Amino acid sequence: MSERETPDDERPYECDLCDDRFATREELKDHVWEYHEMDGDVPP
Repeated sequence: MSERETPDDERPYECDLCDDRFATREELKDHVWEYHEMDGDVPP
């Protein structure tokens, strides 16, 4: 693991569309909006 990578246990928010993981819900919403062109209505 490179020093820039974050362990999965520190990224609890997983994208259902591509399985990428994020540290915050806001990062997940931004990802869904940018990469999947969806509204980003992410469940809590």
